Amino acid sequence: MNKPVLRRVAGLGAAITVATGLLAVGAPAHASERPIDITGYKVADFTVGDSNCRNVKVSASTKVKGDYLDSYASVDVTRGGGVIDALWLEGRKPTDRAFICPSFSGLGTYKVGPADVFAEFEYYDSYVGEYSSDYRSYTDNTSKKFQIRGKTKSTLSAKRQGAKVTLTAKAQVYSPEKYRYAQYNSVGAKFQVKSGTKWKTIKTVNLKKGTASITVKQSKKKSYRLQVPTASWAASNTSKSVSR
Repeated sequence: MNKPVLRRVAGLGAAITVATGLLAVGAPAHASERPIDITGYKVADFTVGDSNCRNVKVSASTKVKGDYLDSYASVDVTRGGGVIDALWLEGRKPTDRAFICPSFSGLGTYKVGPADVFAEFEYYDSYVGEYSSDYRSYTDNTSKKFQIRGKTKSTLSAKRQGAKVTLTAKAQVYSPEKYRYAQYNSVGAKFQVKSGTKWKTIKTVNLKKGTASITVKQSKKKSYRLQVPTASWAASNTSKSVSR
């Protein structure tokens, strides 16, 4: 009896209304309360460097716990509690695409799930001597978070005065709401110096108004760079090295 696990159906509201009424009458004892479980979602993080909207692929994995005739689900994609889009899933490996516009919904953490699931299955009714259908509608609370980050840019300049080198860093992150790059107040940015074949952190700073500056004592010519870490709403970045 196993047909597609999650099937797109236009009459979701009507079907759930019917299911609710039938559930009130009672279901056969052998029927599973949750004939189908969503066991996980697959959706990739991505970085934006423009304000274009995107169709983001979302796939679900499922586990069938009983015989069924038909089943489908409506899955919310949210950010900060607000619904961004709703997915309809179908097939043995259910997949749909969420329409997301970072210029409207912003950068940061998004979530897929929970899902409203509706299932119809068949059972043999010995009282009437024939097969009948039963219905289940329930919420599957499985969820998955993913990140939409802005592309970052950084530069480092170095100025020597005797045995001292002043390093000045600047960083920007793409802001889709502003349709341009903006000052990036990164937390935990690292000034680094090259030591042999490796880079060593001199100092970790927080960028204010997208910039920070330090002075180091170094009589010899060295190579320096800035490393900006990943944030929930901004990608990591490493500046080009400078030598002084």
